[in-house]
Parts: sequence; structure tokens; C-alpha cells
Amino acid sequence: MLTMKMKNGGIILIIPAALCLCLWPTPAWAVQAHGGAEGLVSHQIGHILFFIGLLSLLIRLYQRRLSDAGWREFKVFLWLMILWNILTFSGHWMREIVVMDKFIKGNGHIAGFQATSTFDLIFYATRLDHIFLVPALCFLLMALRRWDHAS
Repeated sequence: MLTMKMKNGGIILIIPAALCLCLWPTPAWAVQAHGGAEGLVSHQIGHILFFIGLLSLLIRLYQRRLSDAGWREFKVFLWLMILWNILTFSGHWMREIVVMDKFIKGNGHIAGFQATSTFDLIFYATRLDHIFLVPALCFLLMALRRWDHAS
């Protein structure tokens, strides 16, 4: 059996521990609550810092006037990520305002959303953040490939 000795002479059994992790996993949901107002605020601060980082990088790229292979795609990636960040940030705050009756539930899970006002439509649009995120990651991949071929 694969084992590893610790400094104090104790033994850690790696394979049984790995089997326990594989055989008795806990659910890992794609969307998780952040735990009260503190969780939302700290999450939103993360979005603000990410936005500032993306914007400062974009400004530096424009100041240096980089135009070699891949830089155009990387700038598009940064713009799309900035838009994604704004959209997602807005959606998190709007989620706190939306009336719970607007959500249609089935089997204890949210199955739909009733949009009856402009606010509802804008909120619904913030839930479609993949419209910016997926193309952004595609542009990042294109930039990385161009940089790889250029070297």
C-alpha cells in the first residue's frame, strides 16, 4: 500500500483517503450563495478589483500601441471581460431587489422567471453573462495561439 511517512513517525495512508474522497463526494453546485450581505459585498469588491485590473491592463496596452500578432485579440478579450464584469456586478445588486414572486419554482429549484417590467428584462439580461464570457475566452485562446505561433 502506498504510504508517506511524516516527520514525527506517523503514517498517512494516501490511497484510502483518496478513495474516501472519490466514493463519498459532497455536492458542488455551480451557483452558490455568498452568505448574507457580507458575502455579497466582499464578492462585489472582488468584481471591482477585477474591473480595475482589466481596465489598467487595457490602458497600458493602448499606451504602448502594441500591434503584433495576438494583441488585437487580447484587447478584445479585455473589453469583453470588462463588459462581463459590469453586467455581472449589476446583476448581483439587482438580484437583491427582485421580488421573489417573479421566480417560478419547480421541485424546489428555480425553473423560470416572469419578466413583467423593464427592470425585470434588464435583470434577466444580467443572467445571460455567458454572452460576453464565452466569446472573451475564445479571443483569449486566439491571442494565446497567435503568440505561440509567433515565437
